[in-house]
Amino acid sequence: MKKALAVLMLAAMMLSAGCGNNAMDGAKKDAQEAAQKVEQKVDEAKDKVDEAKNDAAAKVDEAKDAANQAAEDAAAKVDEAKDAANQAAEDAVAKVDEIAGDTAQRVDELTSAVAGRVVAINGVMPGASLEDVQAMFGEPTSTDGNVMTFVDGLKVTLDDTKQKVKSVSTMSMDFDTPEGIYVGASEYSLNDYCGPADAIRQISGGAEYEYNSGDKKSKVVYTSQNGIITEITCSLK
Repeated sequence: MKKALAVLMLAAMMLSAGCGNNAMDGAKKDAQEAAQKVEQKVDEAKDKVDEAKNDAAAKVDEAKDAANQAAEDAAAKVDEAKDAANQAAEDAVAKVDEIAGDTAQRVDELTSAVAGRVVAINGVMPGASLEDVQAMFGEPTSTDGNVMTFVDGLKVTLDDTKQKVKSVSTMSMDFDTPEGIYVGASEYSLNDYCGPADAIRQISGGAEYEYNSGDKKSKVVYTSQNGIITEITCSLK
């Protein structure tokens, strides 16, 4: 009996030891699996970190490229602006030179025109003979003393001998001076076509602009009212 009890106790002890070993093996296996999962998670985290670094590096490179391109574009725009400014400056200088040249030419033309100015209305000059006037316009339509009126209102005043023209005048748009000035033209055109007047007299509602002939023996007076030439008179001085 005692021997059988001892055998049973020994068997129980051996069984208990076997169960403990199995438990320890299971725990080790679980621990190993958990460690593997941790390592896997760590590896995955490392991969994500590396991927994030690569993405960040790529973004930085893209930003650098964009910044470099923007700098190049800005430099190109600056160069274009400089070129445009230089061209504008050159154009301005050329325009100034052109205007200066035109002005100088106009001054020369006006100077020559003044020096050779002929005072006349439709070819009738002070000092011309009555025969010359009649050859151009025929017989007068009316005569009042020394004043003769010809067709279209051209008035000719003769000297005391009634053979020479002392003055000729018109208030008609049908006649003009050698410079092309006519009744009805703007008084501002005088400066452009005749140059500065030798004398200007203010009158009621207007002005009189006087120009001498080139030989200083006669003069033409343009009378203006409200900015419009209303009468032209050429006479001996």
